[in-house]
Amino acid sequence: PASQSGIKLQTLPVTGAPRPYVSALMAAEVGAVGPLPLAIAPHESLMLTVQFGRGSQPIEQKGAHGENTVLTGIRRWTGSFTAAGDCTSLFALLTPLGSVQLLESQPLDKVPLIRARVAELLDRSVIRSLESNIALATTIEDKLRAFAAWLEARAIANRCLTRAALRAGRAAMRVCDAPSTAIESLADEQHVSRRQLERDFGQWLGTSPRHLAQVARVQAVSRKAQAGGSSLADIAADVGFADQAHMSRVVRQLTGLTPQRFIRSRQSVMAGAFRSATGGRTVYL
Repeated sequence: PASQSGIKLQTLPVTGAPRPYVSALMAAEVGAVGPLPLAIAPHESLMLTVQFGRGSQPIEQKGAHGENTVLTGIRRWTGSFTAAGDCTSLFALLTPLGSVQLLESQPLDKVPLIRARVAELLDRSVIRSLESNIALATTIEDKLRAFAAWLEARAIANRCLTRAALRAGRAAMRVCDAPSTAIESLADEQHVSRRQLERDFGQWLGTSPRHLAQVARVQAVSRKAQAGGSSLADIAADVGFADQAHMSRVVRQLTGLTPQRFIRSRQSVMAGAFRSATGGRTVYL
């Protein structure tokens, strides 16, 4: 756990069945510290968030029962927002394949990219049960374990998943691991045309292969820079940019920052905790 300025953070290692589907589990308890300005950068995960208030009626304090669980997709650019505080938020960073498995291959092309209500994707009773179990847990660690148990149950459940959604999820995992892979090669691996794969990405993941590859490259820059020992020019070559100038253009396009400012962004407790939990990714700035 970590704490600073009214924020208490807890991480939980991802183990067992959820490992291919969840890249990090975090919880943040924010006191009544007033408005808290935050910014979140594009990253390869779809962020599943459950948020409660900290009063006597924690569920209803932030929203109706079943409406406190939301999904944010692969962002197109860095977004700024102000957190109200006096709440507990739990975060599961889902891999692309995880969004297919854990959300029962629900299409994401028609839902909001930012904070889509998961009760509109899954049966509302499932979400109400999740929120009740988390709310009843006493400590922030217990709440996070209740969230992890829900994710594990969904990870091992036998489901009849849509073939095209699985195809998109598998190809997206390849993009995250090797963003320089040509889209044509990804399509060949999945035995579809490039155009069909692009449609699959749009429908089931709410993004495109090209955008996901750019996001994965930018996050690779963050991870390699946090590891140290490499110049920006070396990092640019390692992650598949044509040169350092090309890297700078893409990083600025997605984050609004130069590579130097991106990797040295202010080290808030939230940013540091997410970097630690994700092996060096920049999620919060």
